Amino acid sequence: MRDPFGLFQETISVSYAHILLEITHEYGIDYPTVLYNSGLVLSEMKHADAKMSAHQWSKLVVNALQLTGNHRLGIEYGQKLRPTSHGALGFAFLSCTDVETALNLCQQYFCTRIQNFVPEWRVEEDFVYVYLDDVHPVKFGDKQQSAQLRTFLVESLIFGAIHSLALFSKNLANDCDVYLDWKQPQNDAAISLVAIKMYFNQKRNGFRFPKKYLDCKNQNADQMSFQQALLYCENDKLKLVKESTRDLQKSIRSELLYHSSHGYPSLPLIAQRLNMSERTIKRHLQAQGTTFLQILAEVRFNQAKKLLQQPQYSIQDVAALAGYEEATNFIRAFKKNFGETPSQYRKRFLLQ
Repeated sequence: MRDPFGLFQETISVSYAHILLEITHEYGIDYPTVLYNSGLVLSEMKHADAKMSAHQWSKLVVNALQLTGNHRLGIEYGQKLRPTSHGALGFAFLSCTDVETALNLCQQYFCTRIQNFVPEWRVEEDFVYVYLDDVHPVKFGDKQQSAQLRTFLVESLIFGAIHSLALFSKNLANDCDVYLDWKQPQNDAAISLVAIKMYFNQKRNGFRFPKKYLDCKNQNADQMSFQQALLYCENDKLKLVKESTRDLQKSIRSELLYHSSHGYPSLPLIAQRLNMSERTIKRHLQAQGTTFLQILAEVRFNQAKKLLQQPQYSIQDVAALAGYEEATNFIRAFKKNFGETPSQYRKRFLLQ
């Protein structure tokens, strides 16, 4: 089975599923109904090291959304998300010294818990901005279900982060503004229940708060516990890197294809998304007898061939979509790789 984004690999802790089951139980929905057709078995979910796949988690969320009728369930979920549900990362968070350390911690080790999104934080003037960007597509069922699932995931992560940061200062949560990249829902009662200001149709998902909170101290900080938790976070990240290198070429091709509509991503960006260093990627590719540039060329020209098979695209259009500023450079490179010009390839294909 083709699984370029690891949707069927059991890498997600079922601790996240248990919180969702607690919430749906409050709606009067029994566990078997929520778990229906998800592939998850309640008795097996009680094991401490139990994992689920992204596909199973997606099915569970879609079931919960449909059964509760609350399409803003992600907000409620985020506000009940416990830091301890994040495993070693959560324990490191609970024992770190201040908000700035917590943000750095999450930016570095967020990948050990969820791979669909990547966090980034920065200070701009008087505010701290925390962004949450898509790494892989969120797809499940039809277009509407995929959109609802993505909404749930984004809202649960943003409001979960705000809820956790409130452990350092209750006022921090009240001073947050949330930014979302979709249109504001109409007649949505769930939003009115949230005291935090929400802005829609934004370029990036995330939230902001005044930078004065960066220095807020954690009253329960414990340096020894923090260092021990960091060791576990490092081990989790090392396991993730080992999994990534196993199918490295496939992962790179998937990243290139997913982001190709916005221009092919660079090696540094792909390294960041795969949670690996450029040096590590280069070393593993060299051992496999290839390079990033060779894989990029393969992907670009395979995409170019597909576009050339569609008459509505001119040679100039195909060249631009393949990442070439000058069509002549594209034609020269294409001929070098395939022994014929793009026009000759198109003509031969259309005559078949």
